[in-house]
Amino acid sequence: MRRAWVSKRLDLSFSDWLFAVGACLVPGGPDAASEVERVWSPQGAGMVGLSVRSLFDLYLEAAGWEAGDRIVFTAITVGDMPRIAREHGLEVVSVDLDPNDASPDVDALRASITPRTRAVVFTHLYGARLDVDDALEVAREHGVLFIEDCAEAYAGPAWTGHPHADLTLFSFGPIKTATALGGGLARVADTGRLARMRELAALQPVQPVGEYLGRCIKYGLLAVATTPVVFALLIRILEVVGPGHDELLHRLTRGFPGPEFFRRIRRRPSRPLLRTLARRLAQGDAPVSRRVGPGVRLMSGLAGLDVPTADVRPHAYWLVPVLMDEPEALVARLNESGFNGTLGRALSVVESDGAAGGGDLPGARRLFERVVFLPFSPQMPAEILDRLAGVVREEARRQQP
Repeated sequence: MRRAWVSKRLDLSFSDWLFAVGACLVPGGPDAASEVERVWSPQGAGMVGLSVRSLFDLYLEAAGWEAGDRIVFTAITVGDMPRIAREHGLEVVSVDLDPNDASPDVDALRASITPRTRAVVFTHLYGARLDVDDALEVAREHGVLFIEDCAEAYAGPAWTGHPHADLTLFSFGPIKTATALGGGLARVADTGRLARMRELAALQPVQPVGEYLGRCIKYGLLAVATTPVVFALLIRILEVVGPGHDELLHRLTRGFPGPEFFRRIRRRPSRPLLRTLARRLAQGDAPVSRRVGPGVRLMSGLAGLDVPTADVRPHAYWLVPVLMDEPEALVARLNESGFNGTLGRALSVVESDGAAGGGDLPGARRLFERVVFLPFSPQMPAEILDRLAGVVREEARRQQP
């Protein structure tokens, strides 16, 4: 029977899904917000939100910076993050990345900071935990805040980001490790700013329980649809009657689609979402640790190829990227072989605003334009991982001049 391994397999067991649905259907229960925040930061610096976007938006509102102040982003992130900064009147500046390990150019970072710079946003990519020490030191030298975006690098509740960061952000959205089908966690160093964020959040409406239940149903169906046998059939159907399966998956897994983006993120998490998030935190590092062995095996099979962050440790293997001169050709070869490879649609290159200047970002553009994300999940047997690596290596040899 034909099988196809998908690149966006949800990290959600049937029992986790059943718990989330039950939390929607059973009224009452404890308000888990304080429990989640206590687990995340026993020192009282934690805050839970509807998403990382929601928490970042609250932080910028609480900061109260002036229009025209600057915020520096490492050059690849989810496009909504600089969008939020611009909504608060901030000027966005982008700093290029090393395409080998996705770390920022520290000299360019230093040169980008001006007297009006208020913060640096450092984004960890692909599940790798990058070394932030040099970038953090530059921020401290210039008296600007350091924001660590760890949305792709969750490693269990024992690691909540660099201890000296001013703000750390973690995501539990639908395609993230240990997903709660939504939710974000922050650790905020400034107690006054945290208190202000809580005041602002208290004025926001709560996500309707029915909306969260709808997400549970949607992603439960998606989990079934992306099992290898069913997904192979789905691909064949979509080739005839609909959009490509890659396009469809991208649409279905977008966090906040539609025109009312800011209204949708400016809400508090519902009670069932909070209870589901508490359950995922209680699982410790298990959701991450079971990815490491298979991730190392696949990376080893790709040795010698251009695989960003392959040598970075620790690594949660949230995504497995490989760079190709002809990325579409690799995607086609993978599809022919029963593997769903995808291009980098979920992320984008951060463009500096006109007045802020900024260079051509060659490292970031290489990462963005040539990357293919390979299908990977801890459920893939060793022989499947080896066959996947073999397909990639064969296509890499074909593309060699």
